[in-house]
Amino acid sequence: MKKNYKKATRLRVILAQKGISQKDLAGMTGLEVYQVSNLCTGKKPNPMLDTAKKICYSLGVTLDEAFGDEFGD
Repeated sequence: MKKNYKKATRLRVILAQKGISQKDLAGMTGLEVYQVSNLCTGKKPNPMLDTAKKICYSLGVTLDEAFGDEFGD
């Protein structure tokens, strides 16, 4: 559970640093707001790779920066 919380916290921090709301990110990625919320709260910490790539592209960060080593190696 701690790992899920860490991923969620990482995503929330990135959003805060960039001044982007969950609603804004949903609009930028084509996701529903509840999907972004679930990622930001840790309810669904492991997005599909395509979803993670959309999020990272929209935020201008790498997969590692946003989700840790989940998609590495």
